[in-house]
Amino acid sequence: MFKFKISEISDGLFILGSAFLIAFVTGYYFLKNNVTAILISTPCSIILFCVYMLFLKKKKGKLLIKREDEEKYVKCANALCLENKEFGENVVFSTLASLGKNPVKVTNGIVCENDFYYVKFSYDKITAGNLANAYKKTPKSKNLVFIAITFSDDALAFASGFFTRIKLLTLSEIFPFLQKANTLPNGGFIPKEQKTSFLNLLKQTFQRQKAKTFALYGSFLLIMSRFVFFPTWYVICGSIFLIYAITIKFFAPKPAYKSFFD
Repeated sequence: MFKFKISEISDGLFILGSAFLIAFVTGYYFLKNNVTAILISTPCSIILFCVYMLFLKKKKGKLLIKREDEEKYVKCANALCLENKEFGENVVFSTLASLGKNPVKVTNGIVCENDFYYVKFSYDKITAGNLANAYKKTPKSKNLVFIAITFSDDALAFASGFFTRIKLLTLSEIFPFLQKANTLPNGGFIPKEQKTSFLNLLKQTFQRQKAKTFALYGSFLLIMSRFVFFPTWYVICGSIFLIYAITIKFFAPKPAYKSFFD
């Protein structure tokens, strides 16, 4: 199940409205009929909105585990992160052994055929520095397979430069094998989700850098009010957006910039 940010939702609505306005103005210019222009612009805007949602879904990536296994995955991730490195290595070792890979424990990791498995489960993303340290510990003539919860962008870029010498595996990729080998760790927990109130959502938008965005939304609605049957709500909403943009511009706190030594 994908969770969307406020910015993504607002961008989608802006695309929907913009596509409708462009199609409506164009259709009205050639057909000179409001009803026909609306009938044409509505499906056009919906299609473009659907394209945006498909693009967003592709960008986020498909979840590698089944929805019914999400609870097990969260428990597994927490159990591995809360234990020491040796515990994680034992889980990976047992999984490889159950799959008939004949793993061998060595200093700092596990050797299996031509690969050296280095395991580090942590809530923090694995960095390029972590990969470099693990690569130094890799036995000669072996390829490094780094297993973790997730990796940072610099780590992904670092690994891509080594081609087959370094392979990155996330927990979501090996989770189906843990299930197959029946080596899921015991324990773990599921964090309680806190519902975000409307007031908190509103506070998140009260930032100076978002003033231009709300001003753009307001201007768009006011312009669109010239082309619709019932302009009152467009004028009211557009004015609210513009007033909120001005309020943010003058009263929102300035962003705090941290120095290199902070």
